[in-house]
Amino acid sequence: MNEKYVTRMVLLVVSIIYWGAFQPTLVKASSQSVYGTPVHLTGTVNTHDLGGIITKNDHHIKKGLLIRSDALSHLTKKDKWQLTQQKHVGTIIDFRSAGEIKIAKDRNLSGIIYRHDSVMANRNFGVHTRRQYANQLANKHANSMQLFYQKMVTNPYSIKAYHTFANQLLNRKQGAYLYHCTYGKDRTGIATMLILSCLGVSKQTIMKNYLASNKALKALTHTEYRQLKRITHNQRALANFKRSKAAKRSYLNAAYRAIDQHYGSMNRYLNVALGLSTRKIHALRTIYLTK
Repeated sequence: MNEKYVTRMVLLVVSIIYWGAFQPTLVKASSQSVYGTPVHLTGTVNTHDLGGIITKNDHHIKKGLLIRSDALSHLTKKDKWQLTQQKHVGTIIDFRSAGEIKIAKDRNLSGIIYRHDSVMANRNFGVHTRRQYANQLANKHANSMQLFYQKMVTNPYSIKAYHTFANQLLNRKQGAYLYHCTYGKDRTGIATMLILSCLGVSKQTIMKNYLASNKALKALTHTEYRQLKRITHNQRALANFKRSKAAKRSYLNAAYRAIDQHYGSMNRYLNVALGLSTRKIHALRTIYLTK
């Protein structure tokens, strides 16, 4: 195997692979009102500026302020220049566990504030040997991803992480916020769902934005699937792998249902769980939206 590649399957559930071989599928410009704008980096596959996304009252998110991404552990020198000099990133918020970060730390970006805001309480979440990962997949239920998404919006530790994230966005002084997990799909997907909801983006647009990760991650997921088949032929494990690497409507809908069941509505969740009062929501919209 090319020594540039570090196989995520060896150490991480999320498989650390050199990203340069996998460029994200580009979104047509005509769809930018849903997907935002792709940020073309060599070392990531799922990086998007949320700028351009349209809200329900026909405002849109300002460009260059909110960027969602996968891990930044394979950024090239040019990538660093793009993020600091072109995108003017001022703060990076990392949702990964301490164990994930220890194995695949974000590349250092000079002058940028780095904040660790783990969404999962387990310090070693996402860290496994290759064999452990295969065995865990073989023992997971088919609905494990739906349960995971429900946990991310109801577990007190996860809520605290998203509370911290949302309130950090109120303190913007200069530069863009870039937030990420490993793939930019699950933990980052929930963060995006919550902040877009706060900014008044429709549920339909949020869902389309979330599902776009399937295109960005397609090549990487295919490669990792072939690697897993070298370790196990257990059909349940292989099926659960595909489920875990996909962005599905049922996953995000499970999070929406959990929010409705526990809080009654998204607005109340934002108010009570994330501590975003009407005044704070108005402030966020003032900062991040424009006509």
